[in-house]
Amino acid sequence: MCWILSSLFFIGWCAFGVSSIAIPSIDALAEGINVEKRQLTSVPENSFPVKSAFVGTAGHWAKFFFSTDNGKLYMGTWTNTAPSLAYGYEELLPAGSVKANTPIASTMWDLNVSVGSGLGWTHADKRARVYYLDSNDIIQELIYGGGTAGWSAGTIGALNIATSGTSGMSAISFKLNSAESVSVYYAESSGAVKETTWTASGTPQWTTVTVVSSASAAYALSPITFVNTNTWSAAAPSIRGFYGRANTIRDVAWDTTWSTGNVAQSFIDSTGSTNGGYSFSASAWKVDVGTPIVHLFWCGDGAAAGTLGTVYRAPYNITAKTLGASTAISFTQAPHSFIVTGAGTNVATPPNGNHLFAWGNSTGTPVFWHYRLNGDSAQLTLH
Repeated sequence: MCWILSSLFFIGWCAFGVSSIAIPSIDALAEGINVEKRQLTSVPENSFPVKSAFVGTAGHWAKFFFSTDNGKLYMGTWTNTAPSLAYGYEELLPAGSVKANTPIASTMWDLNVSVGSGLGWTHADKRARVYYLDSNDIIQELIYGGGTAGWSAGTIGALNIATSGTSGMSAISFKLNSAESVSVYYAESSGAVKETTWTASGTPQWTTVTVVSSASAAYALSPITFVNTNTWSAAAPSIRGFYGRANTIRDVAWDTTWSTGNVAQSFIDSTGSTNGGYSFSASAWKVDVGTPIVHLFWCGDGAAAGTLGTVYRAPYNITAKTLGASTAISFTQAPHSFIVTGAGTNVATPPNGNHLFAWGNSTGTPVFWHYRLNGDSAQLTLH
């Protein structure tokens, strides 16, 4: 199994149009949204590729998210249970909740710990967020409160944020001014890449800024992938993101301000992030030991980005903001098209903490795969 997490984002950040909105209570917004919990061993509906994932507890488990053709939202769970790998599926939202085959973003963190994401999923201090699009391409949110709290409706929907509906979406979590915070990255219909951030400091509120203006817009089907290279409890995040523009993958960085990076990896725009299309995804590990490593993964596009059906990876220098030499990943199953990656922040060595989810179609029937960088692989029971 090869692990990865998806999130894309372009730089050229300018703080255009900063806005802030106070949010009503979750209870007020939760009315009318039905958060289901059904445990399944397979998924009965026709599924679209896994669009987001995160990895916890030194790589011993992972959560991944996808939608179905009738608009349900599912969370899959992988558990490293020797001698076999265990999978389960939980229906989080009923039919009609999610616009089919649109971006999904997720992030996870632990409260009251010095570093990382080492707590078990059911621990009272475990937190997570999932972002998805409704039928009108408006961003909606689910909040995981840990312990017995489970899932509830979030508040971002009150902002009425309309996205392009086809470009990617990404989320990161961090601690800022001693308060838990989440940032969501997405592209508007103009192609401008925006960052909308929630913080628990004072009266919880959302603030939106422009990261990439429409003049430097992401293309219509661009993936968007961001990672936080600082441990969650650091004084502030250190963000690196990637997005597609003009047949290239571009990067952006934030330490104290946004700055444009130096990545210009060829990647054909038209393949995009459609179902079975070719995508890219960033992953970060060794974050909690203070020596973060970021790799960028992408699908070969049949042209300058590489051979169709092959997944490539390249190290990203978070200081110089440059991409190193790429290598092809040798998997036992092919082809590989839409990919999502995730890594455990508290994992010191790559293989067991890095995961990749891929979609392949060589016979006309979608096949879903889960990989780990140590070479393990498994076909997911999705239809």
